[in-house]
Amino acid sequence: MKRLIGLCLIAAVLAAVLTACGGELDANRNTVYVQKKGKITEATVEPFDKGYYNQEELEAYVKERVENYAAEHGEKSVEMDKFEVADGVATLHINYAGYQDYADFNGVKMFAGTVPQALAAGFDFNTEFLEVEDGVLGDVVDSGIVLADDTYKAVILSTKADVKVDGTVLFVSSKYTGIAAKDTVSISLPEDAMDGEELALTYIIYK
Repeated sequence: MKRLIGLCLIAAVLAAVLTACGGELDANRNTVYVQKKGKITEATVEPFDKGYYNQEELEAYVKERVENYAAEHGEKSVEMDKFEVADGVATLHINYAGYQDYADFNGVKMFAGTVPQALAAGFDFNTEFLEVEDGVLGDVVDSGIVLADDTYKAVILSTKADVKVDGTVLFVSSKYTGIAAKDTVSISLPEDAMDGEELALTYIIYK
C-alpha cells in the first residue's frame, strides 16, 4: 500500500483520515464529533491530487483495517460510512461506537464523558484553562472552577483536529486551542507535539 500511494499520503491522509462522519456532521475540514450518547464521528478531508495516488487501493486498505478491527472488537465498533475523491480532495467518514474505539483504532489518547468520570479514569486536569464565553476565548481560570460542577462534560484528546460537541464549550486548556464556534474547538499541535502523546492532551469542558 505504501508503494502504491506513497509515504506522504499515509502520513497526510491515513494517519489523520481513519476516522468518521455521521450523517448530521457537515464539515469541510478534519472534525471529531462527540455526540450525546457517546458515539464518535469524524470527517476527514485531505488533498488527493498526486498522480500516483490510487483511490481504489486506498479504499481497499481502509476497508481492510476497519474490517479487521471490527472482527476483533465487535461489528459496530468501527464502520466506514463513506469514501470518495472529488476535485482532488479525498473525504473519508468512519463511525465509532465510543471514544475508546476511536482511541484504539487511531493510536491516540481520548476520553469523552463527565468530569467526575474523567477524574476517575486518571486525568488530573493539571493544566491552565481559559474560559470560553459566547464562542470567544477569555481569561485564565483556576482548575477548581472547572471541577466545581459535576454535571460538566469533558473531551480529552491528543490529536490535530476540530472537535465538535453536543453542547456549549465553557473552558479549554490554553495550549494548542482556538475556538471555531460555540460548540467547536480547534486543536493545532506544534510539530514537536505528536498525535497521541500525553504532552499534547487538550481538555475541552462543556455543558
